[in-house]
Amino acid sequence: MKKRTIYQMVIDQSGSMQGSEQQVITGFNEHLQSMKTTQKKFPEQEIILNLKFFNYEIAQNTVNFEPVSQCQELSLFDYRPLGGTALLDAIGKSIYDIKSKYGTEIHANGTTVVFIIITDGHENASRMYTFDDIQRMIGELEASENWNFTFMGADLDAINAASRYGILANSTISFDKSDYAQVSSEYLSRASEDYAHKKQQGEKSKGFFDIFDKKDLRKK
Repeated sequence: MKKRTIYQMVIDQSGSMQGSEQQVITGFNEHLQSMKTTQKKFPEQEIILNLKFFNYEIAQNTVNFEPVSQCQELSLFDYRPLGGTALLDAIGKSIYDIKSKYGTEIHANGTTVVFIIITDGHENASRMYTFDDIQRMIGELEASENWNFTFMGADLDAINAASRYGILANSTISFDKSDYAQVSSEYLSRASEDYAHKKQQGEKSKGFFDIFDKKDLRKK
């Protein structure tokens, strides 16, 4: 069986993201194409993608645990920003879905999870999960060395924001929202290929963005 990596993307679709629709879709599509290239470079691995947009509600998966080689690009019709930010619930629900579908094999045969959160705001709408719940869950999963959690903050101090969720500084990136597409495609692409290379070599990743020295890309 191929060694499987599950990429879970949790992307903010709250009202504050209005005006960035093209950036988000372009960034996702370019990253998707780079992941398809990575899949071809590492055919002994299998990359699975799951994408969840969220605002004050937790939407159904836009991409639902599909092999990245079979994923289709998104259009502007797939992304409609509105409402508040239920990030805790989006994280908690996504973790639950992954564990329900892949929990046994994550512990048994080398399947790993890369969990990528992209947001421009702070939690203000969750009803199911608390900060303590998510910190505990992330801490336990990171300790297993099979899960990597990454926080990307648009117009946001990612290190301080991510710490509330229990995500370490070396797994964060801060960037200007106007650079969303470029940062999403370039940084995620390079990090994804590096992760696949380390997995091929049997190395454990200490942080998804640990290959980058500069993690605050904001111009101000």
